[in-house]
Amino acid sequence: MSLMNRYASGKFTGQFKATIGADFLTKDVVITDSYGQRHLVTLQIWDTAEQERFQSLGVGFYRGSDGVILVYDVTDPSSLEHLDHWQTEFLNQVGPVMNGPFPFIVLGNKVDKERRIPKEAAEQWCQRGVFAYSNQMTHMDTSAKSAANVDEAFEEIARLALNYEDYKRRSQPQLFIPPANASVDLRLPAKPEKETCC
Repeated sequence: MSLMNRYASGKFTGQFKATIGADFLTKDVVITDSYGQRHLVTLQIWDTAEQERFQSLGVGFYRGSDGVILVYDVTDPSSLEHLDHWQTEFLNQVGPVMNGPFPFIVLGNKVDKERRIPKEAAEQWCQRGVFAYSNQMTHMDTSAKSAANVDEAFEEIARLALNYEDYKRRSQPQLFIPPANASVDLRLPAKPEKETCC
């Protein structure tokens, strides 16, 4: 929640408020795609609750996602282990619908504090966490408090999501639409005459 608030409002509050179910914010941002074209994108950012009792409320928000940010706390070693659960939970909900290089990004938050998870361990998790729907998982260190890499992280997931949408569009079978002035003959072809033999 603190990363989402920092990105959307540019502010940080040290008061911790646990997410119940899901919270969301929106922000308009200009993203340059892999072809160098600029797009105005409206990000709708959802934060789902991590507490077990609220997880069933959050899964309904997974469907229709264009990208996923998995966040762990660099000061809490158990939080990196929980990423397995969140990735599996997401895939169980939407896995069959997805195709191609679905965008995932992993953020290590609170790098303004003493780190207890080596960056190498998180990057190894990203290598191990790659699955059939993702080519590679980006990892970034962030701090909601100092704003380190917060804008860059959200803009990266937006860029990956934009590329994913382009990939899906290009991989769809193309529908042929004849020109407006073209005529189409809807009559059935004449049956060929049967050959007779002597």
